[in-house]
Amino acid sequence: MDKRQAYSIYFSRTIYAVQWFILAPATMAIASEEHVSKGLIGFLPFAFIIGAAVTQIPAALLSSKIGAKKTFLIGLLLLSIPDIIVAYTRSFPEAVLLRVVAGLGAGLYFSPSASVLVNLDRERSVTLLGFYNAAFSLGGLLGLSWGFLDSILGWRVATALGGIIGIAATIENLFSVGELKQKFVEKMSFNKKLFLLGVATSGIWGGSYVVGELMPSYASLVFKVNSYEVSPLISLYFLGNIVGGVFAYIFEGRDKIKSTFLLAFLTSITYPLFSLFSVYFMAFVSFLNGLFIDALFSVYYSIAVGLSNTSGESFSLSLINLINMLIGVWLSPIFSLSLSINIELPLYILLATTIIPVVLIKKV
Repeated sequence: MDKRQAYSIYFSRTIYAVQWFILAPATMAIASEEHVSKGLIGFLPFAFIIGAAVTQIPAALLSSKIGAKKTFLIGLLLLSIPDIIVAYTRSFPEAVLLRVVAGLGAGLYFSPSASVLVNLDRERSVTLLGFYNAAFSLGGLLGLSWGFLDSILGWRVATALGGIIGIAATIENLFSVGELKQKFVEKMSFNKKLFLLGVATSGIWGGSYVVGELMPSYASLVFKVNSYEVSPLISLYFLGNIVGGVFAYIFEGRDKIKSTFLLAFLTSITYPLFSLFSVYFMAFVSFLNGLFIDALFSVYYSIAVGLSNTSGESFSLSLINLINMLIGVWLSPIFSLSLSINIELPLYILLATTIIPVVLIKKV
């Protein structure tokens, strides 16, 4: 295996993840500058996910036509440029539109870069995808910490700096990563097993999105704490992700279906623990949740790679990610709405939506 290519992809994957979360620390500042209601700032992450979902399948088609490397480099460039342009925006709708464009780039990056990576050594796909997911978590941690630079440089300059780093990563990958030869696919054939795998794991993806985006607010509501006390929650969740990704190699060569069931069960039982004792115990639970869920991603992405047909790994991963997003993203509003009924109910909804759909994986 060419380790230099693997390290280059891990590097760009980290920078890619930074772009996911780079505006998170600045959202309140954006709302204040543009005189936008705090209730509307959720459109920034929502716009990004919409863009990312739209280009999942086109990414696979484009990969088969021009190559996976060219596709993911276009995606990384498209993801980075809006961060530079956003420094010059003067309205909230412009910022939302730029997040849609950035999301389109994110969708073009994900599956093509992963397919190049796993083809470096298909026999070690769980391990490679584990480090791939760990790199995302490292980038997520850096992105959520971008507020430090925001406070020094101002959010506009700091965000533009992130975009420049993204362009630098694109250039580095251009010279360090080789092209993956793929057959051109005119149309994608329906793969029932891939579809079922996507549906079965949508609750897992949705739960991870809720923890990253909404659990800090939940902690503030339950434990009546300020944002400084909540910060360990986010940090430890992503640290758990990194550990889970790095140690995903433990499941290499094991029964991946049984491993998915085990990890889904372990992930699900962490959710009711989030409201117990104190915010610091919640931070510890976040670490465990992050560890289990990142190892789980690595295993079921590996299953998707194993189910690749003539459409290739890129299509398999694109389809899984698309289904995960389209179904899983709705857990966020369900989580918020259920809070008005009972403070514990959202946690048990996450438990149920993580473990119940996984039974479908028996048919994969």
